[in-house]
Amino acid sequence: MVGRSKKPQVAAIGEVVFDIMPESRKLGGAPADFLHHAVKYGAAGHLISAIGADDLGREVVAELNKFEIKPVLAITPYPTGRVIIFKNSNGSLTAHILENAAWDYIPFTQDAENCIKHVDALYFGTLALRKSYSKGTILDLIGSVADDAFKFFDINLRQDYYDKQIILKLLSLANILKLNMDELKILKNILKLSGSVEDMCSQIKEQYKLKYLILTDTAKESRVFGDTLTYVKNDGIRQSFAYGAGNAFAGAFIASILKGLSQQDAHEIANQAAVDVCLASCKNP
Repeated sequence: MVGRSKKPQVAAIGEVVFDIMPESRKLGGAPADFLHHAVKYGAAGHLISAIGADDLGREVVAELNKFEIKPVLAITPYPTGRVIIFKNSNGSLTAHILENAAWDYIPFTQDAENCIKHVDALYFGTLALRKSYSKGTILDLIGSVADDAFKFFDINLRQDYYDKQIILKLLSLANILKLNMDELKILKNILKLSGSVEDMCSQIKEQYKLKYLILTDTAKESRVFGDTLTYVKNDGIRQSFAYGAGNAFAGAFIASILKGLSQQDAHEIANQAAVDVCLASCKNP
């Protein structure tokens, strides 16, 4: 790994999109959001994905530069990714992810491989493997990561863009797993788990030899299973506005761990990062 006197090098691979809302749009996708927080907490960030030769693609590059994230982006003949965000009558959000976007066709490039070989941590999820082209690229690039690097699987199950085989494959490649309570229920069925929540998490961690397993329960609480179990509970956070909190948690946690902080300290910093997102959403619903 990169020496601790230098900034930790963190990459994320997968979807890059613009979230299109009725009156605005903003850079979206879990990989970019994760990197935004990793950079905020002291890492150097690199986003590996693909964009279209269009205005949105150029806007992606501008936004990444603004957030000090290095773009490692291929240009494809497909349109830059978009997610249409609808606000429901109860204030919750519904996202519709458009098909056949540029990030469905991420090629294996020398720039991407060179980046991957020198990172301290790589972040990935299930969504970007929904098409076979990007699936092949992502699996190959994960295989290029250094043995001592963190491989952070943020399961992020979206719509119906996942299956048992994808989940099991990525689990086998990861050494960090982050999931929420709903996703744990899905893994319970896939892996035939039993017992309490802590029992099931311990079973997953042991079976896949994970260094850390992170379990979040909206904004209420989080648990990190590492060399020990750390637990943080929050009071008074509006649960309906936890959108994006998981990405903040993940980015802050990995940056803190790579800087040499203890699991407890990294957990508390990551929790506060997630709380800050929730509180900001409460102010701007």
